[in-house]
Amino acid sequence: MQNRRDFLKMGIVGSAFLPTFANLIAKADQKAPVGQGKPREINIGIVGFGTMGKILSGYLARCEGVRVRCVCDIWKFRVKQAERDFKSYKQEINTYLDFQEMLEVEAKNIEAVIVSTPDWLHCEQVCACLRRQLHVYCAAPMAETLEKSAKMCRVAKASGKLLQIGYLRRSSPTYQLAFKHVIPEMLGRLTFAQAESRRPMSPMFMCKRPPKQDVLSRFGYENAEQYLNWRWFRKYGPGLALSFLASQADLFCQAWGVPPHSVTAVGGHDSYRPSRENLDSLSSIFEFKLPDGLTAHATHHFAMAYKRTRFEFAEFNGIRAILHLSETYGLPKADGPSNYVRRTINLSGIEYEKKWRAFVDKGWILPSDYDRECKDVAEFDCGPSGYNDMSTICPLNVKRDGKSDVMFHLENFLAAVRGEATLNAPADQVFASMVVAFGAIRSAARRETVYFKPSDFNP
Repeated sequence: MQNRRDFLKMGIVGSAFLPTFANLIAKADQKAPVGQGKPREINIGIVGFGTMGKILSGYLARCEGVRVRCVCDIWKFRVKQAERDFKSYKQEINTYLDFQEMLEVEAKNIEAVIVSTPDWLHCEQVCACLRRQLHVYCAAPMAETLEKSAKMCRVAKASGKLLQIGYLRRSSPTYQLAFKHVIPEMLGRLTFAQAESRRPMSPMFMCKRPPKQDVLSRFGYENAEQYLNWRWFRKYGPGLALSFLASQADLFCQAWGVPPHSVTAVGGHDSYRPSRENLDSLSSIFEFKLPDGLTAHATHHFAMAYKRTRFEFAEFNGIRAILHLSETYGLPKADGPSNYVRRTINLSGIEYEKKWRAFVDKGWILPSDYDRECKDVAEFDCGPSGYNDMSTICPLNVKRDGKSDVMFHLENFLAAVRGEATLNAPADQVFASMVVAFGAIRSAARRETVYFKPSDFNP
């Protein structure tokens, strides 16, 4: 029986509506042309200077060959903050309170725009920038409705400009190693995946000097509470459940090379009293029908947790090993490596032992503790560390050079703007994850299984 790797090579897995991750990796492996001297300067505008806008601008300020020309936000406090921040970066910027005004004045002076506003504003702002022939980097998720997400894909295609969505993991060295080598070559046939996303509980945010009410009303907010906490109000979209689920659904689609056949989900308002409008928990079960006639399943659970940290993990279970990927934001993770392959020894054979040693030699994984104790390197077995241990852990061998996933993703976007690379997360390729995420939310609302058709994934 052919494994998933064979299908990828034959071009059977995936389809016209969902390019495979293997194809993305093949493009990423192409050597970019080596230029002389400094990279070509790119002039950029930033729309939205909230938490994500500040993070992205901080990285942009450190990118060689990048010049931030203008920043827009409807809140004067954030505009002044942007001026102070860029002054500390030794850059002068123009600031605006109105997006349309910024576009009218600055479109001729910039080449690309970073859109980091609330989800419900993405479609209008992204499409306006694309129609002005500007490349766009848009924070994830794409939009608050599936229809608007599809519209963004169509406008991007019609404009001929780049639209990168902020799915940071697609540019992460950890996830690129996982999807290029570990899942297709080390795990064997992939049978099951599970993931969890936990977000710390927090009160509704307020401040002493929010934007004036006439400004809030002009830009679609009834009051400051909605402006500062828009993720919890249904009129602005499904909120956090959509953000976490769309990102994870993208990983599931990449792992199997096809989108799921169906999803069954339940959600609730479990954490807050009084309840908030949007779901604060959502559990989803996905079924995948594979080209070889077999089925596979994946689960994802999103919940608000009474913790000081945000935590996410995903495990991909194959017939030979398990891949564990986890991320902790806040307090450091103290219970071992975050990203590793766990192999069960009772499923190994003599030939596979040789392959496993080759994985270490190729630099994909680091030797287990047991391997490090071996005197003869040729005897690497990644075997158990004790009689009661039926498995062994080998950390992924990833070199990040001190960079975060945000930096890798921005660098990919900038390289694509210069014509030196292809986008890792173009809108038309991550659109499938939005279809899947909205399907799960619809399933939870209707209390019924939602089935997908191939045409659903064509924006």
